[in-house]
Amino acid sequence: MKILEIGNYPPPACGWAMQTKLLVEEIRHRGHVCQVLNINENRKRKTNDYVDVQNGFDYVYKLIRFAWKGYQFQMHVNGQSKTGYVLALLAALVGRLSGRPVALSWQGGLQQKYFPRPQGTFLREVYKLLFVLCGRIACNDAKIKQAIESYGIKPDRVRAIPAFSRQNLEFERIPLGPKIESFLRGHHPVFFCYVSFRPEYQLGMLREAMKKFREHHTQAGYIWLGFPSKELRAVQEFVVQWPTHEIESLLLLGNLCHDAFSTLLERCFAYIRTPACDGVAASVLESLALGVPVIASENYSRPPQVTTYRENDASDLYDKLVLVTERYQRVKEQTQFHGAEDNIARTADWLLEESSLKTKELAQDFASAD
Repeated sequence: MKILEIGNYPPPACGWAMQTKLLVEEIRHRGHVCQVLNINENRKRKTNDYVDVQNGFDYVYKLIRFAWKGYQFQMHVNGQSKTGYVLALLAALVGRLSGRPVALSWQGGLQQKYFPRPQGTFLREVYKLLFVLCGRIACNDAKIKQAIESYGIKPDRVRAIPAFSRQNLEFERIPLGPKIESFLRGHHPVFFCYVSFRPEYQLGMLREAMKKFREHHTQAGYIWLGFPSKELRAVQEFVVQWPTHEIESLLLLGNLCHDAFSTLLERCFAYIRTPACDGVAASVLESLALGVPVIASENYSRPPQVTTYRENDASDLYDKLVLVTERYQRVKEQTQFHGAEDNIARTADWLLEESSLKTKELAQDFASAD
């Protein structure tokens, strides 16, 4: 079988990119052909790791080229990005015209910018069109599956398969470098914050909570990381205006590889997760599995071991930082995550089953024509 993965591919690393990378490896390990059409920040770089995308016209051309060669598309998308929606819709149209409807991997939770939406709204009809044009749809959990079905999609077309897989917990502990080591030695407690320079990460609110907490814990430190290169200058300009004592309490990093990310996370006091649109984030489960307490915005999808605060409420976040700090040993004992499943294998099973069905249907159509 021939599969085209359309989505983020590292570097830079993120939850989506890691899932794509692991899924490609699994499909190839099973003996199938699998290519990646990369729509991540590094999409214009030419490499043997993936197929580059230079611009919109190049994207459409390569969709048509791969469809002509008989590839089944799998598209990764969420309800946060207009551009992501357009890319997914184009892939769905090409897939439908080729006779192989795209397999859609729906990412994120139930508090996204454009999803879900009530009956009678324009955005609801826009996303319903995407769902209708696709073949099968995979999403993270039963609640999201139910929300997608409410768009008029038949239940047997939607499969709940969590994005997080046991492979996410596999990493090699590596040296972190003198800058990071110096910061870890000079501050306590140190909070790990995996963020981006986008509204849903609420960096202004996070800063307010940090300032308030530092009034009582003067040695506290915060590590902000995860920024792709296109966001790094903007966040540096945001931070450079702060007073010196605030700047000294913050270590600003870009994007790290998976090994460095997990090594650093494991050595921090706790993890702060600000976006509520993420559903059950892979990084939250990674943190719990490593025994690192998590303080996260409430989105009604957090694991019970997570300490939650009201979204976009700096005072409540501060209160939860104090709570975790004062009861750290008790919280630490309850911070665990066991039984991670091989959801990469489950996703590959689902995708290859879909591709196999389409291949048989096309073969039957050709036989009938003869």
